[in-house]
Amino acid sequence: MPSESFKLIEAEMDFVSKSTLTKSFIQRLPGSRTRLLSNNQISIYEEYLKTGNLESYSYVIEASASTQISFEILSPQTHLLYHLEGRQPVHYHQPQVQEEFHLRPFHGAFFYAPITIITLHFEPGKYHIQGFTLPLELLDLNELSGFDYLDEVVAAHRQQHVQYRVSLDFEAMEHTRRILGELSTELLKKPLIPKLCILKKIQELLYLIKDKMLRAKGLLRHPDLIVRLARELISTRIAETDGPVLIIHIAESLFVESQYLNYLHKERYGVPITHYSNQERLKKAKHCLEQRLSIKITTSRCGFSDQSSFCHFFKRHTGLTPSEYISSLLPPKAED
Repeated sequence: MPSESFKLIEAEMDFVSKSTLTKSFIQRLPGSRTRLLSNNQISIYEEYLKTGNLESYSYVIEASASTQISFEILSPQTHLLYHLEGRQPVHYHQPQVQEEFHLRPFHGAFFYAPITIITLHFEPGKYHIQGFTLPLELLDLNELSGFDYLDEVVAAHRQQHVQYRVSLDFEAMEHTRRILGELSTELLKKPLIPKLCILKKIQELLYLIKDKMLRAKGLLRHPDLIVRLARELISTRIAETDGPVLIIHIAESLFVESQYLNYLHKERYGVPITHYSNQERLKKAKHCLEQRLSIKITTSRCGFSDQSSFCHFFKRHTGLTPSEYISSLLPPKAED
């Protein structure tokens, strides 16, 4: 079914019944709805996925002449937009508004749109627009803080302003494209993707955006901020994934070397960052056992390859085997 929050106004694009499907594109969001429209000026390939109140969409566009298309926005919404391919910016324009927003190639932006018509102008060339419609509560996911540059966009959404608002734009390069690629891989494996998977990937994108914004303001390289972001990433990934969480991947997400990240953590907390990671892993293991999950399932949920390794880890950190810990949770037997 089509998007519930916006739709393409085909009549304004002069798509007629004799149009032919002349272009083929690699699927960007496997498992989602696709549609291809084509005329002598522009070809559009659309992929769309909705899960809960979150929408993910991808448009690949090839324009042979200067062309504009329009979307009708059906409800106030905030978008996370990426322009991942092309040489020309995409021009966003709202009728009766003098300003025009230019989404540059290999950049992203947060974009608030009211109930209105948004017109996009394309110069000749190829474009790939990746986007998500974001519920406001998602921007507070797991108490992410420090996104001051989003205040205007979120405030406009809450107050349902009649004019669009855009955050400062940010680069969308290697790490962003890797995360979007991982999302596509997940969708390919599980077409009926759980909402949590999309939220996790978007959260990673939020961290990257926060990083880039603070870089632009010269604030990111403060050691305390790097360590805090690293701890947030570790706790979130351990809580939400079953696989092992590697410090080298955390460091890559923050654009620092793993050795330097470990040094900063020891300076701030007096222990290696692996100590914090192990504590978060242990917290998850205890929670699983307290929920009466089996040792086998708990081993898998906590990212261990085998039960022996998990039992050794658990006893080393608690002094108890998992079985002994489970027994300690049982109420004492009543005396005769």
